[in-house]
Amino acid sequence: MKKYMITIIISLLVGFLLSNYMIKQYDSIDLMPIFNESETAYLIQQGVYSSMESMQKNTANLSDYIYSVIDNMYYVYVGMTLDPDNVNKLQTYYENKGITTIIKTTTLTDSNFISSLRQYDAVLKETNDASTIKEICKQVLEKYKGE
Repeated sequence: MKKYMITIIISLLVGFLLSNYMIKQYDSIDLMPIFNESETAYLIQQGVYSSMESMQKNTANLSDYIYSVIDNMYYVYVGMTLDPDNVNKLQTYYENKGITTIIKTTTLTDSNFISSLRQYDAVLKETNDASTIKEICKQVLEKYKGE
């Protein structure tokens, strides 16, 4: 009986030490999340220009916009939303200002920005006031620039 007790105690001690070692190895591994939160966003595009000068000339009447350069072309965006209902509201707002727009989609993965955009969308959904819509567009674009 004494033989078995010593064997059991040694087995438990070895099992404890090995499991402790394995847990420490697992904790030291930097794990990357496999699934990122992503959301389809609607970009309100004002135009595409072949040069910076052309873009600046054609956006002189815009107070707030962002742009991206893809294949030496300057894409100008004046608004962004996650809500398809807000797309029409933003397009109508710009049409009333005499600005023609088209809709593009993109995938956003920054969860902080997505959360902020959802909050702006909630406010945008509840208003038809042009100055409020303008301010929301400005805030969204500034927040997007900062990301």
